[in-house]
Amino acid sequence: MLEFDRYFAEFETETARLATLAHDTDSRRPIPTCPGWTMEQLVGHVGRGHRWAAEIIRLRLLEPIPMQEVVVPGDPDERSAWLTEGARMLADAVRAAGPEQPVWTWQRDRTAGFWLRRMFHDEVVHRFDAELALGIEGSLAADLAVDGVSDVLDTAAILSMPNIGVPSGFAGLAGSGEALQFVATDPELGASGEWSVTRSPAGITWQHGHRQADVTVRGPAVHLLLLLNRRLSAETADVEITGDPDLFAHWWTNSKF
Repeated sequence: MLEFDRYFAEFETETARLATLAHDTDSRRPIPTCPGWTMEQLVGHVGRGHRWAAEIIRLRLLEPIPMQEVVVPGDPDERSAWLTEGARMLADAVRAAGPEQPVWTWQRDRTAGFWLRRMFHDEVVHRFDAELALGIEGSLAADLAVDGVSDVLDTAAILSMPNIGVPSGFAGLAGSGEALQFVATDPELGASGEWSVTRSPAGITWQHGHRQADVTVRGPAVHLLLLLNRRLSAETADVEITGDPDLFAHWWTNSKF
């Protein structure tokens, strides 16, 4: 994890980037990496998530609440302002409560700070969705991409558990000891850019560092992030796969949000 001051600053930056894209793009523009969605629906998803998490934190809730339906403003200026307002509500709620405030989450981390980190990474991926739809080659600092990879592996670890109690597109990741290694090739990262993943009957587990693996996927951290979030495929991402390619293909097929 990063320092929370960094999350606050980067969350504001990401929101500004997505708000600009939302302002300058036809709300009916299809988002190919989110099949069936338009730009309006993408913005609605992000803004609704901000407001939902903000309410959980503001009320110090220890149980989940339903997500409310939202109406995304049609006017471009209002649409961008609406998105920015939701992000500000979430950031302000975390600041007021403190990142360590206990609240409900669906992860092992049951703190307000979880929601800032989770919604930041959710917004990063959806900003890439918007850019990919427009043919823009987006960018992200390598350390933020590394944190995003860890975040999506945390998600996979929870959603691959067989007794989670809700339908999950990650259930097929449970296995019998198969090992995968993800390696970020950005030269400045070192050991923080390596993830060792093991599939077990109880779901997947992961840790930083290098271990012998059945398949290894190497590439820039941002490409690993987009690959694990299914925004790029093994064919379109700038990655090298060595070992058993079928094992990674199985992972990719069975990691659907």
